[in-house]
Amino acid sequence: MATVTSDEPAVDWGSITSADDVRGCMDTDTHEMIPLHLWEQAFGTEVREFTDFCRGMNIVNHAAENTIRRDDLDADTTAITPDTVWEVKGPEAPGAFDLGRRHEVMDMQGVARELLFPGFGLRGMIVLYDPDAHTIFEFDPEKVDARALGRVCLQAHNDWCAGVSRTQGSSRMRPVAFIVVDSVDTMMTEAQNLLDQGIRAVMLPSGVPPAGMSPADPRLDPFWTLMEETDTAVTMHVGTEFPLLSSHVWGDNVPEFENAMGSSLEFVLQPYWGATVNFSSENYLTAMVMGGVFERHPRLRFGSIEVGAQWIGPLAERLDMWADVFHRRYYDVPNFSMKPSEYLNRNVRVAPYHFEDVDMYFDRYAAISNVYTFSSDYPHREGGQHTKENFFRKLQGHGPDALRRFFVDNGEWLLPA
Repeated sequence: MATVTSDEPAVDWGSITSADDVRGCMDTDTHEMIPLHLWEQAFGTEVREFTDFCRGMNIVNHAAENTIRRDDLDADTTAITPDTVWEVKGPEAPGAFDLGRRHEVMDMQGVARELLFPGFGLRGMIVLYDPDAHTIFEFDPEKVDARALGRVCLQAHNDWCAGVSRTQGSSRMRPVAFIVVDSVDTMMTEAQNLLDQGIRAVMLPSGVPPAGMSPADPRLDPFWTLMEETDTAVTMHVGTEFPLLSSHVWGDNVPEFENAMGSSLEFVLQPYWGATVNFSSENYLTAMVMGGVFERHPRLRFGSIEVGAQWIGPLAERLDMWADVFHRRYYDVPNFSMKPSEYLNRNVRVAPYHFEDVDMYFDRYAAISNVYTFSSDYPHREGGQHTKENFFRKLQGHGPDALRRFFVDNGEWLLPA
C-alpha cells in the first residue's frame, strides 16, 4: 500500500493501474468518532448534562457500527493496516478518536489532506436549531433551555477543533468548526475568532437562513468576503437540513420509510430521507448562485458534503434555464459574467456517495465535472468499504484526467495548501 510523504514523487497518472497507485488524495469528508463515555474528557465537563441526555437515546444504542455507545473502548488501539483503514468502521476504526494516529491512517489510505467533520458537535447543532430537539434527546423543554444547551455544545466542539489544530497541525487534517448563524455580527465575530485559532474550514447549517436572511442578501457580503479573502472553506453537511421543512410528518408512520438498522442521528437509512436530503443544499445554492454571491466573490470556496451528488447536474441545468428566461436581468445588464452552471463548476464541490454512478456524472454533466470530489466518510459505515478502490473502478475508463481531478484537483478547492 503506497503512503503519502512530503518527499514522494508526483503521481504519474497516465500509468496508474490500481487504486493503490492513487496517492495525494483530497478527502472532503471524514469524522471524529469519540465514544460517548469519553465526551467529557474530550470536550469538557460543561457537556455533562448533554452527555446524560444522549445515553438514553435509542438511536445511539442501535446504530450498529456507527454507535457511539462503546463503553468498552477506552483507547484507540486497532492496528493500522491496509485492511483496517478501509474495513473497520465506527469508534473501533484506527484513528477514529485518537487524532494523533489519524496521519498514519491517512498515509495508509494515500490521503494527503482531509476535512474532519464533527460527531459530537453535530448533535449540538441539532439541539440549537431543531424545534423537536427535546423529543430527539428526551429532555423537558420547560426545564432545559435547548438553545443555551446547543450553544454550549457548539462552543465545546469549536474549542476542541482549535485544540486539534494546535496539537496536530492544520496542514493535512483540518477540523471543521461551526458558525452560529443568529446574526451577521455573531457570524463575523465567531468566524474571526476561529480564524485566529488556526481554523481553515467552517460549517453552516443548510436548513437555516443565515442571520434570518437570504444567503444572497448583500448584508451578508462582509462574511463571504472574510471567507474568500482567507481561503476558508465554507461547508454544509448532512445532519443540518432538518429545519428547511416546516413539518417532520412527510416520512412518518409509513412502513416503507422505517429506518433501517444502522441508521444514526446524522445519517438516516430510509428511502424518503435519502431522496430528499439534498433539498436544503439545492435551496441554499440556488439562492447563492442566482443571487450573485459567486459573481461578487469569485474565490469563495463552498462545499455541500454527504448529501450525494445526483442532484447538482440537474440543478445546474435548471439554473441555466431560469437565467435564460430572465436574461435581461442576468445578462443584458449584465449582472452575471458567467452562466449559473459555470459558477457551480468553479466555486462549489459535492461528495458523491460511494454507491453513486460518478462515472456517468462525468459523461452526462461534463460541463460541471469540477464539482465532484472524493470522500471516504471515514470512519462512518455509510462511507462503504474500500471506498477509494470502488471510485477508482468506476472512473478508470475515463482516463488519467478524470482520476486526477476527482481524487485530487477538485477537492483541493476545499483543501488549499
